[in-house]
Amino acid sequence: MSHSTAPTLPRRMEPNRLRDLAVSPSGFAFDARSGQSFTLNTTGRIALELLQNGASIEEAAGQLAEMCGVATEIALGATEGFVHQLARSLP
Repeated sequence: MSHSTAPTLPRRMEPNRLRDLAVSPSGFAFDARSGQSFTLNTTGRIALELLQNGASIEEAAGQLAEMCGVATEIALGATEGFVHQLARSLP
């Protein structure tokens, strides 16, 4: 019997940590803790804003799937990949 578990944010990506990132409407993101900056595409900006506001990875993916007109599974895989890439980038 297999149990599926909901994807969770890596420890260093908890909502409080994500809220430390300042993001402009154009997708420019700045991490005040490290001084790092990076640019997000529109989908990445929206995903980050959803996560900053407390959405789970699954909730963010569901909203992105609806907004982009793609299957939830595709949006979930992309959102998980985005979160893990961001986690590797943040100290």
